[in-house]
Amino acid sequence: MIKPIDDFKVEQIPHPESTFDKGIEEKKKEEERIRHIKETVIDDDEPDYEKEDEFGRSRKHCWVYLQKAKRELSESFFIEPSTGRKYNVEEAPYFTIEAIFNNKNYWINMDPSRPIDEINLEFENDNTGEWEYVMINTDDKKGDDEDDVGEDEDENDADEAGGNDEELLDMPPPWSPKLYVNKDKYLELCPKGEKTVFYKKCKVEFFSDCKQEDGLVKRVTIYADYKKLITQEVRSYYKFRRDKLILRRRMPYEFKTIEHYEPSEK
Repeated sequence: MIKPIDDFKVEQIPHPESTFDKGIEEKKKEEERIRHIKETVIDDDEPDYEKEDEFGRSRKHCWVYLQKAKRELSESFFIEPSTGRKYNVEEAPYFTIEAIFNNKNYWINMDPSRPIDEINLEFENDNTGEWEYVMINTDDKKGDDEDDVGEDEDENDADEAGGNDEELLDMPPPWSPKLYVNKDKYLELCPKGEKTVFYKKCKVEFFSDCKQEDGLVKRVTIYADYKKLITQEVRSYYKFRRDKLILRRRMPYEFKTIEHYEPSEK
């Protein structure tokens, strides 16, 4: 019997494949996978980035300026109404100031092109010409120890400086009626005494004083993800408790609770 010779084995030629067609097919599969994820999965774990303001420095914005030496303040600072944050004058995120006003007068910045850190904010006692007031104020500051004679002399000086009273400009009255806030509503701070505010990876719940049986006034829930599914820590703040408890921190995934109490008075 003759054995077959292995040296003459015929090799099988593989089926030819196109690299271009293979790349097109993989691209279609990837696009289909991405489309399926967008339609079926809510993915908000990526932080939101603020878009660049299309108006830039031409956008007008108002904020609150509290000047030192007023209301026993040791330093001047700004308050952003949209967030409630406090900014020092040197660290303010604003570009410049065009005007400042209160219930008595209106001051205009004569050079609003200067940055805010170069502006002299002593607008009420400005002698450099950087600010110009609109309303003429003839109210002189009088001390408590001045008598009627001194007041009459001040009034005469004001008349001589200001001229005829008919030529003075008075601050126009507000168009809105006088604001009245009910005391009970003011103490509630929010409708029905409860309010919830959501932030990134955080939820803050506010409660009015003495509305909760356990004295809870605020609860902050911190999450580990942007979807707010994994609770990292819960901080509960209390007031007016007999046991003097002011803060309870609870980490549910660590099975740990930390409580803080007011120091006892000796």
